[in-house]
Amino acid sequence: MKVWYFLLVVIVIASGCVGSVGNRSSNDAIIINEFSLDPKVLEPDDTASFFLDIENVGGTTARCVTAELYGIESWYNQMSQPLAYARPWRTSGIGFNYANGQLAFNYWDPQGGYINFAYSRQSGMGLSMYVNNAWNQFTSRFCSAAGGWSQYEDVKYFDSMSPAVPTQNKPGQSFTTQWLLRPPVLPEGVHTSYPITARVSYMYTSNAQINLQAFNKAEAERREVLGQAGAIPITVENSYFAPIQVVVTRGVNPIIVNQRQPNYELANYLIEFQNVGNGWPLPLESDVMSDQGANGFIFATAELNGPGAYFYDCLGANSGTEIFVSGNAIQNLVKLRSDKRAPFGCTIAIDRAQWADNPMGTISLTFKLWYRYYTDATIGADVLGLQESV
Repeated sequence: MKVWYFLLVVIVIASGCVGSVGNRSSNDAIIINEFSLDPKVLEPDDTASFFLDIENVGGTTARCVTAELYGIESWYNQMSQPLAYARPWRTSGIGFNYANGQLAFNYWDPQGGYINFAYSRQSGMGLSMYVNNAWNQFTSRFCSAAGGWSQYEDVKYFDSMSPAVPTQNKPGQSFTTQWLLRPPVLPEGVHTSYPITARVSYMYTSNAQINLQAFNKAEAERREVLGQAGAIPITVENSYFAPIQVVVTRGVNPIIVNQRQPNYELANYLIEFQNVGNGWPLPLESDVMSDQGANGFIFATAELNGPGAYFYDCLGANSGTEIFVSGNAIQNLVKLRSDKRAPFGCTIAIDRAQWADNPMGTISLTFKLWYRYYTDATIGADVLGLQESV
């Protein structure tokens, strides 16, 4: 009998709040462990407590982490005053520009207003290293300014969340927060449910490495005689649990370079940026103002390494070993479609002369992507209308 009483108590306690864990995916980077509301049914004089628990399960640091509530436009703060439902960073815009080899950012600072600045690239510095350094400096300044967003009662802000380290059995950083609000005042006899969404957005990076084996024709012939010839699966090493990943769906491996012929060897690959999380890359500005459409804020670099290798036709580049892929290029060339894929062809050329006395080697493609991403969780808040005292 005591067991039944215990179970009854547990059931009664659990029924006092309503919660959600969102649309979780193992590749969401930041996941929502819990989004809940207490009490489950609200009367006009109740205080609603919204609780949020988030965790970075991905392999890179999340920066400028912002948690916002949507669907509370008619709700009140604890003092029964209307919420200051304004977000100037959305209407003023945040963006970047890459021109003449220089990356510039602009954003709205709650204290300083509209800010625009650029970063110079040092001589001899690789493109991805330059962009990554610029990104880190930008996020450091921008996240510091973004801390002022928490002046709005529906916004919670965390400067950064460190990643998980599976090889050391180390979990990623987690945060919990809550909102205390009062429900809308409804007329007597009305009982309705408000869908309330917690949206967690953050700055994130994805890295991918593709190593392709290459042989000159003489080496390939020797291997064929020895029974060592054959196709090798193409493996892409992506960042741990990153929501945007790189996949190769078609291409040759190994590459056979005919050193007996002039000019260059061509190798074509079909590559995809895939959104494997449950959210979407967000614009950093107003949905109306954004020229990046639904794809939001995302840019990338691609670097090619290997003897005599260069880009022949890849993401708008027809020479060199480095590519900067802007948001507009991703929108036009590799648009994230309704199936959450962004396919593009990439042809590389290899100078045959450099393989005359080079029997084997590795051709490497390195992708780095920087973007703003979000994940959601939604619950229903039941609100009762006024009840007249008799």
